Amino acid sequence: MNVANIARRLVAGELHYALGRFESVRRGYSALRRLSPRSRQRAPAGPPIALPPLPATLFAGQTADRALADLRRDSIALGFDLPWSMVEEMVEFATHSPLQRRLRDDRTFYRHDVRKGRLEDGSPAVMGIVPDPLDCPAVRRVCRDPLLMECAGAFLGFAPTKIIPRLFWSFVTDATDDERRQLGQTIDWHYDVHDFHFCSAQFYLTDVGPGAGEHALVRGSHHGKSLRMLLGSANARDEELFTRFARDRILVVEGPAGTGFIEDTSCYHRATPPVSRERLMLQLWLS
Repeated sequence: MNVANIARRLVAGELHYALGRFESVRRGYSALRRLSPRSRQRAPAGPPIALPPLPATLFAGQTADRALADLRRDSIALGFDLPWSMVEEMVEFATHSPLQRRLRDDRTFYRHDVRKGRLEDGSPAVMGIVPDPLDCPAVRRVCRDPLLMECAGAFLGFAPTKIIPRLFWSFVTDATDDERRQLGQTIDWHYDVHDFHFCSAQFYLTDVGPGAGEHALVRGSHHGKSLRMLLGSANARDEELFTRFARDRILVVEGPAGTGFIEDTSCYHRATPPVSRERLMLQLWLS
């Protein structure tokens, strides 16, 4: 159990971290937001981004009703694939942007500085995070997509007002698991608690197959957690997780560059470390 960590974050003012893990709280928060849309809200761990929606969507093959049904059943809704021109623009931007090993890190480097998963001083390069993704017009375009916002709003129960983009490389490296954890790579099964209610949209910007940093999740694990899981750490060991949920619920998401999906990240999920090729991903935290 990790009650001490929850208490520490409560003292720091992060009430959402203790309460947002409960389904009943998320549903109640949605109702409150619907009844009082202008009520003052806690600021999230990142800047609010005022981006009005555009009239046309990038995702004409998807609908809000279908996405909502998939999210409620499986914790994930596929079918949000980006056009190739936008993928190319974001790859070009991320290739030539300065990177950080962790957000707000003073040290920066470039993709071409990474050699065999290490920087020049020999330290591991697990991830390369673009510090200012909104400088890329294609990223701003995705953040303003009307259907994406409609689907997120249908799931949340209110129109998302906080959009936090992350654009980052995951490199092939011989870093140890402990080094990966220290540098923020979420290789362990866990669920997120970003806000009182939340979801994410994620887009592969490189081809992702076996060994290329596949995202994995346990379908339907956004509900049905044990009391120990809810009151303890958001991380779970395999033996604990698969005592509660069947292993056949694991979904490993693979696909070509541009593959996109919305996820209820209160489900258990994890990053698979790349072993054969690096991965570039765009992720939007929505709340």
